[in-house]
Amino acid sequence: MRRPRRPQDFLEYEKVLKFKESEKQIEETETKGDVRVALVVPSGYEVAASGLAFHYVQKLLNSHPRIRCERFFYDETFKKFYSLETQTPIDEFPIWLFSVSFENDFSNLLDILKKKDVPLSWKEREDYHPLIIIGGAVTYLNEEFLIPVADAVYYGELEKYLDLFTEALTGETKQEILSSLSRIPSVEVPSLKEHSEIATGVDLNDFLPHSSVVPSRGVFPGKLLVEVGRGCIRRCAFCIFGKNLKPARFVKPERFEELVKNTPYSEYGLISATITDYPWLEDLLDTVEKYQLKISVSSLRLDRLSERLLRTLKDSGQRSFTIAPEAGSQRIRDILKKDITDEQIENALKLARKLDFDRVKMYFIYGLEEETEEDLEAFKKLGDLAVRLGYREVHMSFNPLIPKPGTEFERRKMEPVDVLRKKEKILKNLLKGFRVDFESIRESVVQYTIAHAGKEEVESWLKFFEKSDKKLLGKLIYEEGRKRLC
Repeated sequence: MRRPRRPQDFLEYEKVLKFKESEKQIEETETKGDVRVALVVPSGYEVAASGLAFHYVQKLLNSHPRIRCERFFYDETFKKFYSLETQTPIDEFPIWLFSVSFENDFSNLLDILKKKDVPLSWKEREDYHPLIIIGGAVTYLNEEFLIPVADAVYYGELEKYLDLFTEALTGETKQEILSSLSRIPSVEVPSLKEHSEIATGVDLNDFLPHSSVVPSRGVFPGKLLVEVGRGCIRRCAFCIFGKNLKPARFVKPERFEELVKNTPYSEYGLISATITDYPWLEDLLDTVEKYQLKISVSSLRLDRLSERLLRTLKDSGQRSFTIAPEAGSQRIRDILKKDITDEQIENALKLARKLDFDRVKMYFIYGLEEETEEDLEAFKKLGDLAVRLGYREVHMSFNPLIPKPGTEFERRKMEPVDVLRKKEKILKNLLKGFRVDFESIRESVVQYTIAHAGKEEVESWLKFFEKSDKKLLGKLIYEEGRKRLC
C-alpha cells in the first residue's frame, strides 16, 4: 500500500498506522489469502480493542487458507477507512463483516456505508457493491433493526459453524456466497427466505478464545485477552446473557495453562460474565502464581470474592476495586433479581480495605418505575459506608434502566425523559462530595429505541439518513423514542 497523497487521507492513514504500531503482536496474523474480508467494529479504536471479537474473529477467519481478514474501526473524521494490518482502504475488500456490540454503533455502521457510497438497504445494492454481513452481541437482542441493512445476519457464536461460514465466504459470486450462507442455521439472508439444507455445528469446547495482539489502549491496555467463560449462571432480570446464553460454559484451567506455556507473554485480561463464578478459580489462580502472571478481570461478583483473588489483582498492579451493587436499596435489588444483600456489599468493601484498596468504583442502575426517593437516598448510604470504611475515593457510576428484548424486563418501558432527569438531579444533589458520573439519558433513549425498532421503522430511518447526516439521524431516533416513552 503506497502512502496517500491527499493531506486528509494522509492524516487518516497516519492515525491508523500509529494505532497499529502501538499494538504488540503475540501471534503472527496471516494476510496472504485471496479472499479479502474486512472485519469492522463500528466503534472507536479504544472501544474496539477492548473487545475480544476485534481480535479473535480475525484469528478465526484467517484460519481458512484462502481468507485474508484485516481489522477496521470507526472514526467520524475518516473518509477512506484503512485497515490496521496493512493500511489498505476498505474499498479493496469485497466482503465487509461488521461486529456490532452496542445498539448506538448502528449509526456508525450506516455512516461507513454512506461515506463509501454503499446503499444502506440490501435491496438497493448491486453485484459490484461489497457484501454486508452483520453479527455480534446485538444479535442476541432484536435482529429486526439489522434485517433492512444486512445482506446476511449471523446470529450468536461464530465458532459453532466456523468451517461452513468461512467456506461460504470463498464463493465465486455474491449470489453463490449468499446461497451458501443461507444453508447455515445461524445465518439469515433476507433475500433468501428458506434454508435449503441443515448444517452440522461443532463442539464449542474445541476453542480457546484469545487474541493475537495486545493493544496499548482500551479497558485492558497491555493485556492479552482470554475468554475463560461464556454465558452466565445468574438470573438478573435486566441482563440478556443470563437468559439467552445458557448453559454457561467455562474453559478448563489446564487449557489456559497450556496457552500460557506456549505464549511468550505474562499479562492477561480474563474475560467472563464474572470471574468469581468460574468453577475452577483456585486452579486458575495456581497457574497465575506458578507463572508469575499479571491479570485483570472483566467483572467481579461481590458476594463471591476471596482474599486470594483480590490479593492477586493487587499484586497485578490493580489500584482500585470495582463492584456492581446495581441498586442502593435491597428492595430494588430484589426487583432486579441481583441476589445480593446489604451485608454482602459491606463484607466485600471490608475485605478490599483489609487488602489496602482505598479506591472503589460502584456501578448502579436507576430509573425503575417502583423507585422512590427513599431508594435514591440509599445510594448515598452505600457511599457513606465506603467512606466510613476508609476509602479515600468513592466513584459511583449510574445508568438508567434500559429494558432490552430477550430479558425479563423486555415488556417494560424506560421511564420518561423528564422523570429520569428529575431523578438524576436528585442523585447529583445527594451525592455531592463523591465522584459521580451518569450515562447520557439522550444516548440511553437512542439505545432503547434502536433495540426495540421494527423493520419498517428502520427503513424509514434509512431513507431519512440518505438525505441527512448522523447527527440528524440521532436526533430523529431520540425524538421518536422520547414520544414513545411519554
